[in-house]
Amino acid sequence: MGERASHTPFALKTLKKRADFLKLRHGAKSGATAFLVVRRFREDACDDVRVGFTVTKKLGGAVVRNHIRRRLRAAAREIFPGNAQAGADYVVIARRAADSRNYTALLDEMKRVLLSLRRKTG
Repeated sequence: MGERASHTPFALKTLKKRADFLKLRHGAKSGATAFLVVRRFREDACDDVRVGFTVTKKLGGAVVRNHIRRRLRAAAREIFPGNAQAGADYVVIARRAADSRNYTALLDEMKRVLLSLRRKTG
């Protein structure tokens, strides 16, 4: 059997509580064709990066929404480890293009958006 690379998958800590999502309403925002990302730094001393995903019913039925959510999670697992800022919470809000966007373009957009947020203060 061939050996796999020693790359361990990045486990995203996810936002699940509504209160956590609401705290991000007034955070720094940066958008792309397929999604919008909102970032807010937490007040605690923890350096963990937490990510939440929002896919509204406007985008389609449950199957479509789950497909979009899976694609965005997979992209976040690849891009967030090297580009997210420690101690921040992020919410990725899906747009209609997230379902049909080329995966490589989705990755490029996510990296570009995170770098844009890095330049913003607040």
